Amino acid sequence: SKGDSTRRQTALAEQYAAKHDLELDVTLRMRDEGVSAFRGKNSDGKNALGAFRDAVKSGDVPKGSYLLVENLDRLSRMTARAAVRVFEDIVDAGVTVVTLNDGQEYTAERLDKDQLSFLMAVLGFFRGHEESETKSRRLKASWVGKVEKVKQGVPLTSIGPAWLKLNREKGKFETI
Repeated sequence: SKGDSTRRQTALAEQYAAKHDLELDVTLRMRDEGVSAFRGKNSDGKNALGAFRDAVKSGDVPKGSYLLVENLDRLSRMTARAAVRVFEDIVDAGVTVVTLNDGQEYTAERLDKDQLSFLMAVLGFFRGHEESETKSRRLKASWVGKVEKVKQGVPLTSIGPAWLKLNREKGKFETI
């Protein structure tokens, strides 16, 4: 939320819509900020992607609509097999998924006729999952190291309650 993602993605969507003479329906602008696409929480019924899938299934999002995403890893970072199911639910309902980073348009018809485009989508999902898994492993290892330091009496951070101050020489908090 502190970065430039929202502005960048909105600009990309507006440019794509203008270039392809599409009406950009901002009433359905859904966000899953801080919701894990790695664990699939973004695609359950409680979050935006899940709500979008439900709207597609019910016909509230009509056939012929477009779902604009910056990259396929914004749709899902689950395992490629699980991500493909989410992807296929959307395109099989007649919604075109567009990746704004490269302008690719995915429809059920294209994925059936152009097997390479399907393979590229699967590889995109695979890459997104692998990136998230690598970050998860690194973060877990980092916390293991931090816990070990705390067990040795080393403070986890130099920031403590207002009545304490870190004595850097001793490596301990002292009462102010």
